[in-house]
This record gives sequence, structure tokens and C-alpha cells, in this order.
Amino acid sequence: MTVKSLATGIAAVAAIGAAAAGVTCIASVTGASPQVQPVVFGAPLPQAPGVDLPTPDQLVSVLNTLQDPSVSFASKGNLVEGGIPVPVGIADHELQKAASAGSLPLTFNISNIVPAGPGAATATITASGPRLAPTPEYLTFVDQGGWKLSHDSAMTLISAVRSH
Repeated sequence: MTVKSLATGIAAVAAIGAAAAGVTCIASVTGASPQVQPVVFGAPLPQAPGVDLPTPDQLVSVLNTLQDPSVSFASKGNLVEGGIPVPVGIADHELQKAASAGSLPLTFNISNIVPAGPGAATATITASGPRLAPTPEYLTFVDQGGWKLSHDSAMTLISAVRSH
């Protein structure tokens, strides 16, 4: 499956979803700069005391509620930072269309939950479903009286879906 397939799948699930919220680092290197070689990949960083991270179950709950076609997006605004960023009628229509096409339900496997700033965390979400091979992506969640999908992650996926 491609990123477009994942974007389409999750967009159909949530019509707002969240795509890769990866971090990009751009730095210029001059001739005088030494080459830095990474030594360890994927090692967890020590966490500061008192940093609260969501559990995999909390994140799966957010994603499963977003993909539930029996619940209108009018009731799902608390699951996305700042509310559902598309008209509720469109989101409901897209979700019903995905359910009718047999694209739901998706299953989510959560791993690598790490802090992403105060009250935020990123995680690797591997989504799979009837028409979606397991596809990992990075999602950002924010804690605002409960964990919810970040607005930027939701908008990134909407852009990816609309451009295809």
C-alpha cells in the first residue's frame, strides 16, 4: 500500500485523520563542519520526570471513535485539537462511503510513543484494514483534558487526500 492509500483510508475513517507528522531537519554544512555519524538508531531517550504520555489504549480509543460510522462527527469534535477541521456533513458522508465500500474497520497498532513538547506526544501508528495493508505513519496527539489528534496532523492528511 502507498502513503496515498493510508491517507485515503484514514481520511475515510476520520475524514480528518492524521498523516505523517514527522520531523524534518534542514541544516547547512560547510567545508569546515565536521561530519557527524549517528551511533544508535531507535534507542528510547530518557524521559523527564513527570512527563505524562498517552497509553496505546488511549490513542487507539481516539482513532476507533473517529472511525465509528454509527457516531456523527458532530459528536467527535473533542477528538481533534480545535475540532473537526472540515464540515461535519462532508466528514459523515466520507465515513459512510468508506463503511459501505468495505474499507472499515481499520485496526491500529501503536508503538514508539515519545514526548513531542509540553502536553504532546508522537507515536508510530500502523493502520491495517480490509483494503489497507499494514502501513506505519507518525501521528501527533495533544493532551487537552484528554488525548486528541493534533490539528496539524489532521490538516496534513486532509491535504494529502485532496491532492490525490
